[in-house]
Amino acid sequence: MFVDPMFEKRGIGRRLHDTMLNWYFSQTRAGIWLGTAPRTRAAAFYRESGWKETCTHGKGEIRFEMSFEEWKQQQETNSER
Repeated sequence: MFVDPMFEKRGIGRRLHDTMLNWYFSQTRAGIWLGTAPRTRAAAFYRESGWKETCTHGKGEIRFEMSFEEWKQQQETNSER
């Protein structure tokens, strides 16, 4: 996948990620999961963003999960900084 260097390291992905989770958890308290290939920038991003690696699925993809409680705690911690 090609990523234009003009858009790298500007926090755009982080803002999109946080906006998505804020919206999702404003609608429900149900946990959410996603999958991505191992050893990718995406996998590293999700780990750094507080997602928990739970298992593999499909064709060796990593399954990451986030609960409402984990997201809420992460937001509280970030606001204290």
